[in-house]
Amino acid sequence: MAKKILVICQYYYPEQFKVTDICEELAKIGNDVTVLTGLPNYNLDDIPLKYKNNKNRFEIINGVKIWRVFEIARKKGTLRLILNYLSFLFASILKILKMDKDFDLIFIYQLSPITMALPGILYKVLYKKPIFLYCLDIWPESVGNIIKNKESIIYKMIKKFSSSIYLKADKIGITSKPFKEYFIKEHNIPEKKMIYIPQNSSDSYLEKDFTKEESQDIDLVFMGNIGIAQDINTILKAVEEIKSVENFRVHFVGVGSYLEKAKNFVKEKQLEDKIVFHGQYPVEKMEDFYKIADACLITLRDDGYLGETMPLKLQGYMAAGKMVIGAINGAAAEVINESKCGLCVSAGNWKGLAKIIKELIDNKENCKEYGENGKKYYLKNFTKKIHLETIQQTIINLD
Repeated sequence: MAKKILVICQYYYPEQFKVTDICEELAKIGNDVTVLTGLPNYNLDDIPLKYKNNKNRFEIINGVKIWRVFEIARKKGTLRLILNYLSFLFASILKILKMDKDFDLIFIYQLSPITMALPGILYKVLYKKPIFLYCLDIWPESVGNIIKNKESIIYKMIKKFSSSIYLKADKIGITSKPFKEYFIKEHNIPEKKMIYIPQNSSDSYLEKDFTKEESQDIDLVFMGNIGIAQDINTILKAVEEIKSVENFRVHFVGVGSYLEKAKNFVKEKQLEDKIVFHGQYPVEKMEDFYKIADACLITLRDDGYLGETMPLKLQGYMAAGKMVIGAINGAAAEVINESKCGLCVSAGNWKGLAKIIKELIDNKENCKEYGENGKKYYLKNFTKKIHLETIQQTIINLD
């Protein structure tokens, strides 16, 4: 049964978030989808000229109606980030008051900040419509790196505020199974209000051949954000541990807050022949790096419930048929071990990571079998069809 859906997310195309794929697929199967979003500027130096001076505030792209509201570009610095969050919040609340009153439900694609959910809460209060909140960033856990004292007044206020938002959702989609315990324990959310919907990567990888050309060298590739949470230091220290081993390289593809520190570490330890930083590339260019990879790397800090999550890159690696080498806990470690798609040690265990990288180097012929195992597991659990059918069914059942 088709629905008229109001989607709320601060980020949308041309910003690279999966919410765009979800909305376009929901529209393709007959739903009337309208998105309330901000102006593109995530990971950009500024808002593109196309959207400045009040231009293109309404668009229809691939069947999805898109309303864009004013926001101040993020750029750099904490103050700019706060202004970015607040400007979207106030502009989207004003826009909500002028939108159609006959949407069947609100679909909140909740990233950070959690305040992006407030326009949806307001719409529910005004028009008594149900909310499906798909949680990608759990709050206040996501601000734990900034506010380290969980007994502080500020943290407790953010927690109370976050709880009030989650409690107003009629259904909450969680991307990792450990999040269920978090919502029950931290926010008193009944288990029946939650549904496990793991993220989907790119099914297009399934049909492509990323077999690496014959080479004596071993190439390991890390793709995605290079930040504190990604625990890049564990990879760097593991490489330093086995730097005397010949014929292997580690490639970093992406940017992030830890990139400069990582580059300085490589220079200081004279690891330039072992570690290569390629910078940021668009999604369509990732295929070039899969073609050079014998295996792909995944790490995440042991950081409470956030350290238990399953980064989306894991599904990408599996869909591409690449062996996974990890230093990670929680849901990701469970999937790696259950699928037999690679080798994994606990988060932060750089000596253990060095050991399994060395094991890969000594047994390169096993890469193919691990990669095939990962692809089979992906087909059974993570395809776009499974992902979208679960979301669509959740929406249909919401009343």
